[in-house]
Amino acid sequence: MQKIIDACKARGLSVTYQRIAILKSLQERNDHPTAEDIYQEIKKTYPTISLATVYKTLETFARHDIIHKVNRLHDMARYDGNNANHHHMVCVECKKIYDFQSENLNNLELPSSNFGNFKVSSYQVQFEGLCEQCQ
Repeated sequence: MQKIIDACKARGLSVTYQRIAILKSLQERNDHPTAEDIYQEIKKTYPTISLATVYKTLETFARHDIIHKVNRLHDMARYDGNNANHHHMVCVECKKIYDFQSENLNNLELPSSNFGNFKVSSYQVQFEGLCEQCQ
């Protein structure tokens, strides 16, 4: 729990029981849940928490690089509490998201001349296909 408190304080965010509960829930999972998934889990312990609070908190955490937001085109946002440098494989059938590591992808050199005035601060690679269960 101290890591959660430290992460909030380091970014100038106030530490609330809602933020602690949301981040703790996300970090204990590895299934890249939606805001709704996290809300359903947390409201068992904190019945007064609102879905709007969960959404706003997740967006705040993503903006401050405490978590990663995983988006698929035309799909609901999913959230990832794993802050280590990694990438994703997404099953287009069941929508499950798998983490994977790749030193080659982590060390991609981006040609700065192709971006003009755009400064890249980070990148993430996402592969889409069929998982073993859906093949």
